[in-house]
Amino acid sequence: RILAPMEYAGSIMELTKRKRGKGMQTKPIDENIWLFTSAMPWADVVTDFHDDLKSTTAGYASFDVSEADPPQQEADLVKVELLLNSEVVDPLAFVCHRDVAQSQARVVCQKLQEVLPRQQFVTVIQAKADGKIIASSRIKAYRKDVLTKAGKTVGGGDIT
Repeated sequence: RILAPMEYAGSIMELTKRKRGKGMQTKPIDENIWLFTSAMPWADVVTDFHDDLKSTTAGYASFDVSEADPPQQEADLVKVELLLNSEVVDPLAFVCHRDVAQSQARVVCQKLQEVLPRQQFVTVIQAKADGKIIASSRIKAYRKDVLTKAGKTVGGGDIT
C-alpha cells in the first residue's frame, strides 16, 4: 500500500510496474491523497523500492507492507553464472528473475570490465543463463610497443 499525492499517480504506477507489481488498485482518500495497492515480489521491495519511491514522488509518498494472499508464489527465476575466459567463477553467480536477467548480467559484465586490470592477453567476461550467453564484454590486452628496443626508438626515420 502506498499513500501519495495524486499528481504522482503516473510515476507510482510506472514504478510498481517496473518492480513487477500486479493488480494495481487506486482509491482516493481525499481530493489530494490516493491509496495505491499492488502485489509485488518481496525481492523487488527490499532492493531500493523505498529510495525509488521517495525519489519519484519528491519524498511525499509513504508505503506499508503486508503479507500477500497467498503469501508465497512461484517466480520464474534463473541462475546467472559469470565466466572469465570461459571458466565459471562461482562466487560471482547470482539468481534473478528471468525478465531482468539480461540487463542485470550486462551491468555486472560492464562493472567487471571497469574493475579488473588489463593483462597481456584479452580477457573475455561472459554471463550465462540456461546454457546461453546473455551478456559479454572484453578487456583489451596491452599492446606491445614494437618501435622501442632497449630504450631507443627504432624505425623513426632519418633524424639528421
